[in-house]
Amino acid sequence: MAFEVVLPRQGWTMEVGSIVEWRKRDGDRVAVGDVLFTLESDKAVAEIEALDAGILRVPPESPAPGVEVPIGTLLAYILAPGEPPPFAGAPPPHAAPTPKPASATAPAPTTTPAPSPRASAAAPVGPGAQPQGSLGGRVGSARPGVQDLLRTMLTIRHTEEMLARLHQQGLVHGACHTYVGEEAIATGVCAHLTDHDTVFSTHRGHGHALAKGVTPRALIAELLGRATGCAGGRGGSMHLFQPEVGLLGTSGIVGPSMLLATGSAYAFKLRGTDLISVAFFGDGASNNGAFHEGINMAAVWRLPVLFVCENNQYATEIAYKSVARVQDVSARAGGYGLPGVTVDGNDVMAVHEVAGEAVRRARAGEGPTLIECKTYRTRAHSEGMRDVGYRTAEEVQSWRERDPIKAFRAELLAMGETSEAELAALEQEVVALVADAAEHAKGDPWPDPATVLDHVYAR
Repeated sequence: MAFEVVLPRQGWTMEVGSIVEWRKRDGDRVAVGDVLFTLESDKAVAEIEALDAGILRVPPESPAPGVEVPIGTLLAYILAPGEPPPFAGAPPPHAAPTPKPASATAPAPTTTPAPSPRASAAAPVGPGAQPQGSLGGRVGSARPGVQDLLRTMLTIRHTEEMLARLHQQGLVHGACHTYVGEEAIATGVCAHLTDHDTVFSTHRGHGHALAKGVTPRALIAELLGRATGCAGGRGGSMHLFQPEVGLLGTSGIVGPSMLLATGSAYAFKLRGTDLISVAFFGDGASNNGAFHEGINMAAVWRLPVLFVCENNQYATEIAYKSVARVQDVSARAGGYGLPGVTVDGNDVMAVHEVAGEAVRRARAGEGPTLIECKTYRTRAHSEGMRDVGYRTAEEVQSWRERDPIKAFRAELLAMGETSEAELAALEQEVVALVADAAEHAKGDPWPDPATVLDHVYAR
């Protein structure tokens, strides 16, 4: 089916824009993430990436570079090989090969994937640690639920890619911070949680919401501002909420997830339950005062909470290495008297194992754990923002080659857990689920204006 490339919205008040130059030609083969064209608007000059793979076909009536057109204007199609274009015109003049990844002679990336073991304490790793890339029997033929982990990761990835498309079409209201590249973390942690355990998250919270049990339809509807969204269309991308599955809120404010999760864990302890709370936060939040306050209180009172730092190397566009002398966030755990572990955040089984031990400790009354997951987001900080200047294309490509879903698929195949046919069927099932969710969400009703003051309180 033809994928439509439209002039994307780069800001909520943007109405028109123009192509500066095409970076791909009619007939080129493109991969997801390839830059298609440079866009200029009154908000920014940005490089627009392909959200689908195939053959680029530009219809004759596509606006020329420099001509301002409204957002949503059709610019091109991405077609499957051999698929006829949905417009009258000559066949593509050529079919360029898929661009090759950056060569070994390319300039060294600013930030490289961490060559760490699958999981390490803040202190030096002892003998017998599994080297990165080693299967080490982690999956094993008897381990249950591994395909469920893959299903969750695929659901996050395809939902996020769908939201990126909807944002380009101007259908997403407000910001859209995607979780592409970080799926292994939410998946590995939330696999251990029940609906009664609580999760508190950040502006980049779609993956946590989906892994905790929010459906793709409820999430997409929320970002489209529809009444069927998980927060009734009132929260949007950064303020997701569904207490029925234990998602007690995401926030665009940096740091509060740690304080809220600590409070929830305190309530669980007072009530004498074995429930736990999880705070997801980014590397930027580790330098916020909430980090000290939340972790110190949780450690002193031995609260059942996990602090999960998703270190994707950048706080918006500020490299973590430029704002911290100690590069492992987990190294700070010793100052508070709790365990600190650094793990490869692109390895879902490594995250799953580390989180499992932390969950066990918390439920047993042994207190909190600080888990640092080294990872990387392979899309812009937020859809519509620039993704060049503060990091190199070579750096992004080096992390795309360590894609957590691709790596886990290969691991499952190597261990004989599944077959190529089963994996293809699973992915097609997820793709269909997300496509159906988007179609229904687009047709769902808007909130009734008469309810505008619902949930608003005054003293």
